Amino acid sequence: MGITIHYSGKLDDPRVLPQLLAEARHFCFQRRWRYLDVDDRIIGKLDDETPVDDVMRGIIIQPHPQSESVFLTFNQDGELCFYIPQAAPGHFWRNTSLFTKTQFAPLDVHVSICELFTLIRDKYFPGLQVVDEGEYWETRDLARLAENFETLNTLINKIADALQDPEHPITRELQNVLDTEADDTPQDKREKKGLRFERGAKIRLPDPLWKRGHGRSAGRN
Repeated sequence: MGITIHYSGKLDDPRVLPQLLAEARHFCFQRRWRYLDVDDRIIGKLDDETPVDDVMRGIIIQPHPQSESVFLTFNQDGELCFYIPQAAPGHFWRNTSLFTKTQFAPLDVHVSICELFTLIRDKYFPGLQVVDEGEYWETRDLARLAENFETLNTLINKIADALQDPEHPITRELQNVLDTEADDTPQDKREKKGLRFERGAKIRLPDPLWKRGHGRSAGRN
């Protein structure tokens, strides 16, 4: 839950990728953003058991500790793509509709991500498609972006307060759902307590089993 920037697209000419990534690295250097170079070979199966032998090249950018990462990673066809390893060894989920949540970062981080997308779209990536839940990409209206952030922050705070109240109807309903069938304690004798609500929690993606313990580079041989 939170304002998110969605992005997707395919390079008209995959040969521009080195220049695009160099421009993105320079953008990060100017703002002291951390980033990770990615050059992986993806071998295995997708979640529908379709075989996959692809590459994933680009950079993963961390604009701010409270922002999700920006994934400028591409497959061998020049399409924005990120392969997520699944629990079963050698299985991946291929995501070509990428997104970055900025809800809990400062407004200028959201604005700067849009500026990065504008830069690479105008110079290298005319097919880049962006949908901004904060509406800044579409309007360049900072006041509207701030209003959208404030509206959602207010809603999140209300939900957080409700979940911390064990007597609130939302909390009671969720607690009933979370209670396991194996619990023999009568419902009226269970301890009433609020639920933990964590803002800005991040999901850490594991490396696929075949490449754990190895470097980031795994080019085709």
